[in-house]
Amino acid sequence: MKRFTNLCSSHPPILVVSAALACALTWSAQLARADAGPVAQAVTTPAAQTGRGTVKGDRCNVRSRPSTRAEVVVQLNKGDTVDVLERKSSTEQGKPLEWLRISLPANAKCYVSAKHLTGGVVDADNLNVHCGPGGNYRDIGKLPKGTKVDVVGTKGEWTQIRPTPECSGWIAAQLVDVEPAPAPAASNPPANMTEVVTPAVAAPSRPPAPAAPSASVVNIDPDVEVAYVVKDGYLFPVTESNAPASYELRTREVDRLSFRMAYLESSETNLKKYEGKHVRISGNQRWRKGDRYPVITIERIDRVW
Repeated sequence: MKRFTNLCSSHPPILVVSAALACALTWSAQLARADAGPVAQAVTTPAAQTGRGTVKGDRCNVRSRPSTRAEVVVQLNKGDTVDVLERKSSTEQGKPLEWLRISLPANAKCYVSAKHLTGGVVDADNLNVHCGPGGNYRDIGKLPKGTKVDVVGTKGEWTQIRPTPECSGWIAAQLVDVEPAPAPAASNPPANMTEVVTPAVAAPSRPPAPAAPSASVVNIDPDVEVAYVVKDGYLFPVTESNAPASYELRTREVDRLSFRMAYLESSETNLKKYEGKHVRISGNQRWRKGDRYPVITIERIDRVW
């Protein structure tokens, strides 16, 4: 210890410079993870899964894939608002990265093959939307047959269109502040998670009697995580006989691949009319430890056009 003290006393300038260099390297490493212009700053608080988000910096890149090497579809500036559809983690060069899939703004450039448009209407199934005028550009969406699009212009074999709800891109999560979905009040837990046993109700003409000592509240299962969520995806019936619900929410099909996001249940809403449709749902999500997928009890469901 004495030897270390002597060393510090004899070389104070070296220690100060070393500390300054260490701080600078740490700050540079944080900025290197941001996929944006020089004014963007990294944050340490995680974003919500889905919801409404606000861009925090200028010239923030929105890419065709969750990768810093993917094509830039459009750039967003500070204060722009976006709809967050999905959150995804990835690793590049050994560094963990977080990405958000968002709906594209109106100024994003989207292109489709001109031969599959007739009067601004798609005449092919699952028509790819590309981020540039050519098949070598990555696809950023698929349009079902019969979709009506706004044509910006046609050059050669490719037509530029305005983004549709089926089009999306990826932005680094630290560049967006996502508004958290409202959580249920702690004093009023969801009915499907807490069972309340009460005595018989007194006659309406009498004032309500105080709760009897026999009334009890069963605590929420500690192995189940509960949260209020808003999610965007495609609704389909479930085929497995042992599934916890009859319907599921899946991601948009890309390259003929689609992934399950959650099981869906609803006691009041007829979900059959939403089969195969692009929907946005909100409700209470239950995720039991060890289960691969959560179960969402739908409180509201809307079509996404």
